[in-house]
Amino acid sequence: MIIRNEYIIEGKLLQEALIYADLSGAYTSNRHDFHAGGLHNKKVKMFEGKLGEKAFKQFLLDNHIPFIEDHSSWDERDEYDFLLTTIESEYLLDVKTRTKPFHTRTLEMVEQAQSHPKDIFISTRLHPERNAIQLLGWYSYDDMIDTNRIENNGYLNNYVMYDQDLRTLDELYNFVLVHCI
Repeated sequence: MIIRNEYIIEGKLLQEALIYADLSGAYTSNRHDFHAGGLHNKKVKMFEGKLGEKAFKQFLLDNHIPFIEDHSSWDERDEYDFLLTTIESEYLLDVKTRTKPFHTRTLEMVEQAQSHPKDIFISTRLHPERNAIQLLGWYSYDDMIDTNRIENNGYLNNYVMYDQDLRTLDELYNFVLVHCI
């Protein structure tokens, strides 16, 4: 398995992230934008999240893992970031991007987990000064439900997974990715 220390998002992948963020900013729900700054900040937050997705896309490409990337319209909710298929199952993946050095947890809104569940969550960390992403690890929907840690810090209830809760990418590769068709 090939895993980089960090993924610098540039070229075509950077353009994909920029275009999507620019188009989708006005459609990003206010319920998801718990930061100040209005429309401009929505575009920034969407861009930051897209950088995490593009890093994971590069990881999949580096390892020749077949995938389907979300291609829903920028003005509607996506059902997944990536769809992976094995002989036995399909897996909906959601990439979660931390944007600040003090972010020590990965969040999934309880409401979203209930209404639009994903199978696998990929946790990433953005270093915005150079568009660099670290892939931190992953957890499954079942891991999140079993942990059942819900916090509300003033903006809805969120399932919370800390770094010690994350599984390694080696484990994801061995149990899921190597079996993708």
